[in-house]
Amino acid sequence: MGMLQGNILNDLKRERLVREGHYAFSSGRHSAALLDLDHLTTDPVAVGHMSYAIAKAYFTNRVDTVASPSIQGAGLALWIAHYLDPKARVVGADTGPEGPVVPSNLRDLVAGRRVLVVDDVMINGDLVAALSRSIVDCGGEVVGISCLWNVGSDTLGDYDVFGLLNTAYEAWPATDCPLCAAGVPVENAGY
Repeated sequence: MGMLQGNILNDLKRERLVREGHYAFSSGRHSAALLDLDHLTTDPVAVGHMSYAIAKAYFTNRVDTVASPSIQGAGLALWIAHYLDPKARVVGADTGPEGPVVPSNLRDLVAGRRVLVVDDVMINGDLVAALSRSIVDCGGEVVGISCLWNVGSDTLGDYDVFGLLNTAYEAWPATDCPLCAAGVPVENAGY
């Protein structure tokens, strides 16, 4: 899998897009890092670098389509698809009764295709899980699930979840948090 290179991480820290401390997430996990999702999406250089690192992790997977369940993830999907070779197509999601689904007019970009599912952050995985089920229902094959930052489970159903920032910072269950054990004060991450 790909890694978040030190120079990119240093740039993210310098721009305060990644802050270090002790943060608690709504998933119940804790980490020594916080990714500023609001400001990250305003920085095309940072998003471009992180998207390239995710694309690099999937270069050998022969990805045909990159799909995302959210508007934030859709921007990321465009960048990732651009960096893949050969270039992949991009599918955003419609809202279905059970969550995000493949739009009916774009099913041809999923049926019989190898699909990478991406989002900006994974907290509980509900959106990604719903879109992944829709991809499979349309005859597509989910070849991976990836995000910038995974503060939820390391797996989602049968799939491993690759979180790029997780290559530099772990997200622990609160019961296993070494920062809690060391008595470091915790802040609410806000997501």
